[in-house]
Amino acid sequence: MREAGQQMNDHHPGSGGDDVRRRNLSAVLAQVHTRREVARSQITRATGLSRSSVATQVGELIAAGLLRESAAGESTGVGRPSPVVSPTGRFLAVAVNPDVDGVSVALCALGGQIVAQTKRASSSLMNPAEAARLAAEALEELTADRPDAVLLSVTAAIPGRIDIARDRVAVAPHLQWHDVPFSAMLEAATGLPTTSHPDATIGLEAERLWGAAEGLDDAVYFYGGPGGIGGAAMVGGQVLAGRVGAAARLGHLIVAPDGPLCVCGSVGCLTTMVSFHQLAAAFGVTSGSLDDLKAAIETETSTTLRGFLDRELEYVGRALRTAISTYDPALILLGGFFAVLFEVGGEQLLGSIAPDNLSSLRSPAVLGTPALGVDQLLIGAGAKGFEPLLHDPLGYAQRRASA
Repeated sequence: MREAGQQMNDHHPGSGGDDVRRRNLSAVLAQVHTRREVARSQITRATGLSRSSVATQVGELIAAGLLRESAAGESTGVGRPSPVVSPTGRFLAVAVNPDVDGVSVALCALGGQIVAQTKRASSSLMNPAEAARLAAEALEELTADRPDAVLLSVTAAIPGRIDIARDRVAVAPHLQWHDVPFSAMLEAATGLPTTSHPDATIGLEAERLWGAAEGLDDAVYFYGGPGGIGGAAMVGGQVLAGRVGAAARLGHLIVAPDGPLCVCGSVGCLTTMVSFHQLAAAFGVTSGSLDDLKAAIETETSTTLRGFLDRELEYVGRALRTAISTYDPALILLGGFFAVLFEVGGEQLLGSIAPDNLSSLRSPAVLGTPALGVDQLLIGAGAKGFEPLLHDPLGYAQRRASA
């Protein structure tokens, strides 16, 4: 995706033909996607295209059903205000997030907008086939009253590690999935092209597009889900993947050398010492709700439980220090139950990364929570689903509309 201000070429005869036209359309659509609503004049400035070229590209994208235009907009001080361009919401990407408590499914429009979502709860661990079946049923329900919608693809946000080369779930420990072709299973169940990605990775990418990490090149994300801990790191503007998709496994940072054995084979990993299950059990929360967990912690007066909470925060603080030493981020995002811990114990966590607790070669990062809230995994999965459309707006839209 092109950054704002990156120069493009106008489409003139002999200047590259269809590829130049595709790239210009891509640049215009990317501006609308990232800004959600943008004046035509702003697109002109950001892309370097001429006003007439932008008008042509916008017109083609409107004719394809991807964009709409309204008259009111930014005034240049001379003449009429510039028209405002926004997505139509006709072309939708499907986001799927299976976890230990069920599977969430959402329909996402351009601009990171969720237009509908639902969840199929499960009282026991789902096997991959069951998760795919529940996701397909949820998708059928969500699209029942949208006969004109064009579904582009499905993206699954997986609480585990993905074998990138084979597009398989290498391991999702808390789901007890190992070497699972979940993308192929979802594709067979829904009839849509499907890919899978680590949940924390696409959560961080969503926050970079529309959330707390917007405009940053270096950030780390800790996500505490119902089934475990996910992690992602962005360095120099690139979200790290690694050779086999195992980069930034922050749940397996060692925080207690004398702790229990982890499923990864190490001892005292963060995921064995801090989890939603442990916190909920300690504070008597049975609903699975983060709001209920926060309320229970805030109203608890037991000295024993306050001591338990302090130890949990100390483990998280050790992980934060290791992340700073490893990735040198400007921002560390704490999502899921980590956001609750930050809200109830922010002073202790901030103290753990204060300058006197870090090497003199390191500077503390800013701690924050996801601006996109609990929907950021679904928003991130939806954004992944739009990547082929952003690459070839008219070609991909036509192929999917006629599928």
